[in-house]
Amino acid sequence: MEISIFASDICYKEVKIHCLLSFSVFLFQKQEIFQDLAPLLWHSFGTVAALLQEIVSIYPSLSSPTLLPVASNRVCNALALLQCVASHPETRISFLNAHIPLYMYPFLNTTSKTRPFEYLRLTSLGVVGALVKVDDFEVIGHKQLLERTSRKNGALLDAASPNS
Repeated sequence: MEISIFASDICYKEVKIHCLLSFSVFLFQKQEIFQDLAPLLWHSFGTVAALLQEIVSIYPSLSSPTLLPVASNRVCNALALLQCVASHPETRISFLNAHIPLYMYPFLNTTSKTRPFEYLRLTSLGVVGALVKVDDFEVIGHKQLLERTSRKNGALLDAASPNS
């Protein structure tokens, strides 16, 4: 499997779902082997935009009591890739400076207890948690914003913090 091909193909609607699934499988199975996945995703033209597009596409469904599991899974796959970018030392600050965590807050503020919504909340917390776990001076300035904005889930964020 050629990862750089998936990074560029994620921008094409026809193969986006396949790429997201392939990346997610790869991420969970071989992340240690391919340490440069986050920089590849971040620096590949249009890849982060395609991931954000996938995330934003589900926003209208958040006001509905029923969210299809397939839609939730697709967004969770995109969030898992963004978590990879958020946790990598080379891409973390750029990720924060681009205010990408703000795209996760609609998921954190949902109240439905159905599984698709719970998965979205949990995966979004994983992205934010990847950021607040780091003892990096530049991240600390952003940490207050992250904690304030996701106040509703503050106990979970505090548990993920290195100072707890």
